[in-house]
Amino acid sequence: MYSKGQPYVIDVAAGETKYICQCGKTSTPPYCDGSHKGSDNEPLEYTASGDEQLYICGCGKTSDKPFCDGSHNN
Repeated sequence: MYSKGQPYVIDVAAGETKYICQCGKTSTPPYCDGSHKGSDNEPLEYTASGDEQLYICGCGKTSDKPFCDGSHNN
């Protein structure tokens, strides 16, 4: 998940819930596929209050996990 080098951009509709991987082991980035089971990691359950785009870290360097903070540019 963290080898992309740029963010994953996902569209989320108002009221829609997405489960975003926070362990980095998913085979369906940036979405959780349950690979965290047996660990202390849990996916981020994100429900949009309005239509929006999310930028999910694809490099693993962010300080705002799981969201991109532009660290891939450094």
